[in-house]
Amino acid sequence: SQQRVLGESYALPALRHPAELLAPLTRRVGGAAWPARPGTDTGGARSVYIATPTDQEKRYPMYEKLRGTAGNDNTAEKLLRALKEVDRMLDIMEPGTLALSFNGGKDACAVMHIVREACEQHRTHKFTHVQPIWFKNPTGEFPDLIEFVQKQAGEYFTHPGGLRSLDGAPLSRLWSLHIQNEKDFISGLERIQRQIPLRCIIMGTRRTDPGCANLSSLTASSGNYPPFLRFNPILDWSYRDVWDFLRGCNLPYCKLYDEGYTSLGTIHDTIRNPALLVNADQRRVSEKEKEEQASRDIVPFLALAQNVPGMRDDSQSEGKYNGAWLLMDETRERESRLKKSCKKKNRAETAAVVVIGNEIASGSVKDENGQFLIDQLRDLGLDMIELIMVRDDVDKIASTVRRLSDTHKYVFVSGGIGPTHDDMTLEAIAKAFGCGLQTRPEILALLHEYLPNEELNEYHLKMASIPQGSTLLRKLEGDRWPLIVKNNVYILPGVPQYCKAKFELVRKDLERPPFFAAKMYINDSEPNLAYVLERCQREHAAMVDVGSYPVLNNDAYQVIVTLESKDGYALNAALTQIRTMLSPSIVAKLESNAPSGVLQQATSWWKELTKKRNKDGSRADSADGAGAARTKREGAAAS
Repeated sequence: SQQRVLGESYALPALRHPAELLAPLTRRVGGAAWPARPGTDTGGARSVYIATPTDQEKRYPMYEKLRGTAGNDNTAEKLLRALKEVDRMLDIMEPGTLALSFNGGKDACAVMHIVREACEQHRTHKFTHVQPIWFKNPTGEFPDLIEFVQKQAGEYFTHPGGLRSLDGAPLSRLWSLHIQNEKDFISGLERIQRQIPLRCIIMGTRRTDPGCANLSSLTASSGNYPPFLRFNPILDWSYRDVWDFLRGCNLPYCKLYDEGYTSLGTIHDTIRNPALLVNADQRRVSEKEKEEQASRDIVPFLALAQNVPGMRDDSQSEGKYNGAWLLMDETRERESRLKKSCKKKNRAETAAVVVIGNEIASGSVKDENGQFLIDQLRDLGLDMIELIMVRDDVDKIASTVRRLSDTHKYVFVSGGIGPTHDDMTLEAIAKAFGCGLQTRPEILALLHEYLPNEELNEYHLKMASIPQGSTLLRKLEGDRWPLIVKNNVYILPGVPQYCKAKFELVRKDLERPPFFAAKMYINDSEPNLAYVLERCQREHAAMVDVGSYPVLNNDAYQVIVTLESKDGYALNAALTQIRTMLSPSIVAKLESNAPSGVLQQATSWWKELTKKRNKDGSRADSADGAGAARTKREGAAAS
């Protein structure tokens, strides 16, 4: 395709380094043809070669500085990979076809400095060839963020040659597009492509951003969007990586991050992160406190947006907040967004369990930890949603943990944390969060203490290398080994007695209001009960879970109907509804742990509701009755 565009025949040598791809593009934009590499057989055809420094010859000062900072080795390697990816993109794209999305956020700052560093070492591209674009909310941006973006534009986005305005201020290359909805975004890109040959936008998207779990580093636009590429050089960076990079290289960032904000949206949907409240780890912040804090944070900024003078007060909320880089649980980054942090939940907080090991997945060893965790979490009032068994495979474990961590409040992982070749859990969890492994001196000290006569080797060091940023819990007297917690993932041993002992470290922190449960033993077939159970589930779906299980070879009952809820009143209301819709003669037995007083209230409430329905909707009830009779006849025929 390049040959057809150029209209000439070129035989390029083997692509030994990325710069060679740019050769035909350089000639296309007016560059001279470079001599062929000595010793290269071109077959008589004309060839071109650019004598640029190889990847090994290029030196990136930011990478060298970050690598020299203790504890940043993993982030430094990610930085080097990102620099090489950007360098490759600069090789492939012509100058003037790249744009950079810059909104002043931490991720945008990181990407901007990576692109700037790569351009410094590139032969044909300069940073001034990359067009910066600010997709700006015209009414909702933080004043501090606007000030920061303007300051960065004056320092990094000036015109080559020092062009200045009439008042002597440097002219900025930063374009601002006012975006309030997707339509504005599409029309803005179309307007840009009419002015410059835009081919690719470099963005600060990370895989942990909403909807980006399965994103690729280079993706094409789709739908109604104009044709262009999205390039995400820090896609696999973690929240911790971004802050290690910015602070390790002493790069500027918006001062809002110093005030407790971890994710910046607009003044309408952004608050300080409750997890950064000083001493927040010592107490559980209730939903009511979160809402109160949200109102304290949001109201002054809304007033500011309406140009009400004197409404901004730096002491917007009671108490002090730590800086954003001190957030230990990276999964709570988005709690700075009002929509997420203040949403009320009617259902119980959820948990998931991952049991790891070839011996478990193959059935060679019976799993005990999974059943133990199910029982314990249910007793503590947590809704256990998923139980997954995974073989000893780093990629499979990592993808499973990443998905569960995003969708559940708590994830418990059991197995694979020992010193042997098939213990891969710690490495996999580090990969899931993109944080790398870190050798912890406190674990090494424990190994020295409990293994005084053994020389520590690489297998001991493997046990001391845990996901970077993990928390170590060690509370029980005589407890030798700490429980490792990475974000919302609790890493438990695979040996059942050790797993049970480590679970005791977090038992009190997991306590929630208990579940109420009821069982009805019914002597009738499931098809005959289908309509009644479906109606009950539909009317009580928000609060009660209804299930049914057939029982074979039992003369007393044929079906067990189960009801579960966090609300005893709601459970007994659903229970009363089912009882009134069934003949008393088929109910063999009833069990419930809800208070008896609540059952009486629920029964009275349901009778009043039934009376009102009979009065106001006799026609609907008749239709329902006909449906029930029809379902019963069909069920009898099926039986």
